[in-house]
Amino acid sequence: MSDNFQCSDVSTYTGDKCVFAKDYCGDDSILNYSSLTYCSSPTEQIFAISFLVIYLLYLIMLLASTADNYFVIELQTLSSILKLSDDVAGVTLLALGNGAPDVFTAVVGLSQDDFQLALSDLMGGGIFINTVVLGSVLLVTSPPLLEVDAKPFLRDLFMYILCTSGIFFFCLDGVVTQLEALGFIVAYVTYIVIVLISPNPSREPSPDRDSTAAGLLSNESYESLKDVESLQSPPSDTDSHAERPSRQFSYASHHAHHTNLLAAYDDHILGYNDTPMVEEDGKLAVFLWYAEWPLSLLRHLSIPSADPFWCRKRRLFTSLSPILGLQMAILAVFGVKGFTDKPVSFLLNIQLSILALLVGTAISLILWLTTNDETKPSYFPILVAFAFCMSVVWLDLIANEVVAVLEVFGVMLGVSTSVLGLTVLAWGNSVGDLVADTATAKAGQVKTAIASCFGSPLLSALVGLGIALTISTSSDGNLATSIDTQNFVAICTLLGTLFTSGFVFYKYDWRPPREYAYVLFTIYGVFMVASLLLEAFSKTT
Repeated sequence: MSDNFQCSDVSTYTGDKCVFAKDYCGDDSILNYSSLTYCSSPTEQIFAISFLVIYLLYLIMLLASTADNYFVIELQTLSSILKLSDDVAGVTLLALGNGAPDVFTAVVGLSQDDFQLALSDLMGGGIFINTVVLGSVLLVTSPPLLEVDAKPFLRDLFMYILCTSGIFFFCLDGVVTQLEALGFIVAYVTYIVIVLISPNPSREPSPDRDSTAAGLLSNESYESLKDVESLQSPPSDTDSHAERPSRQFSYASHHAHHTNLLAAYDDHILGYNDTPMVEEDGKLAVFLWYAEWPLSLLRHLSIPSADPFWCRKRRLFTSLSPILGLQMAILAVFGVKGFTDKPVSFLLNIQLSILALLVGTAISLILWLTTNDETKPSYFPILVAFAFCMSVVWLDLIANEVVAVLEVFGVMLGVSTSVLGLTVLAWGNSVGDLVADTATAKAGQVKTAIASCFGSPLLSALVGLGIALTISTSSDGNLATSIDTQNFVAICTLLGTLFTSGFVFYKYDWRPPREYAYVLFTIYGVFMVASLLLEAFSKTT
């Protein structure tokens, strides 16, 4: 076959598509998803496609939970170790934690020359949050509580408009330079400085003031962290789920509304033995917990414990983590070939994975012998740093598979990855915002919920695209880019929505009417119809 072929040519290839898929696809992912579909009979292909749909949703769930249950916790622990203030931690480490799924999706997309997918994920998520999520917040809030503080709102709105406009203008000439990529990082740093020097209403003595500065951790979350670290011995394993203490510790993300709840004693571990109950959490939550449990176990076996607790289970998981962790690192860096290539000639002429296994086993033994069940070891900060690196490995691996599956769907269905990014990927990465923001609004913290609708996608765009573009331009120089029709419409829609919201909030003296929700829902509906029509039109021309 000609070496000029690419995997995306499989749909138009006139020869044996199965052979083509095996030869030219699957190099950038753990599994060859193209061969899974093109090497199946018509009947088997239906099952293969159904499997990929479920698998994609599962991957997106894993991407979100890896960020929430591991990455965010490690960053919050690091901020505590480094004694960062709430403000600095909120707009630096934890902003990165909350934007982790978008960051890694963007990095992987650009590494596979799919700028449109990286851009559409950020634009699609921004539109969804600023229409569907914001509209839902307005609807679930009683009119007397619908109010925002003008200065923080205008700050976040202006920065989001500036960021989105910058993306458009930087890509107009078809190339993004390293200086332009660094511009996003500079904009992020500038935003941090503005946030830090701005008065924070949450610091005022009035007890009924909500925190409105998106990107800041609530003081309560850090007070909870201090309380948890001072807890004494936990109850025994025999205690039932119903007998758990009612007091809970909340890991809050940078805008203080993505939370993972963990009982205030150290015997239960997120995703491992904190089994939800049907009566309290619902059947869907229980099903999803069990569906994710095998991967949660693998993550705990490769990511050291970094939360404020310490017990025998955490000691065991932490001690075993170097064994599987180093293998996962090989998979992330070298792919499957890292386990099949010829032996490495570095001191010992043995397979890289075997060398990693021996080293990991030795480190694991040392960890077990130098720790106990009661107290965290003196070198705990080193374990947190290793946990951070391993979470990065997991996020990279999962994001890589998400992009690979999306590209297979794009080729099979004949649709651009931009459409898939604007819909499936954006929905998956934003559904958490929908649930969390509406819950926050129902709890009476309306200003926080509304502020996060602007602050959350703003930070994801600045951090996600900024880091991805900086990495790409640092290694390859200037990055060739373009804005396809789908993303052009998305950028225009997002900017139009932001300007419209700014006008409405100003017009109604920062007390938006609930009816504005229906306008936002209509905007999103029109955008979706327009995107699908544009995609259909492009296939007929």
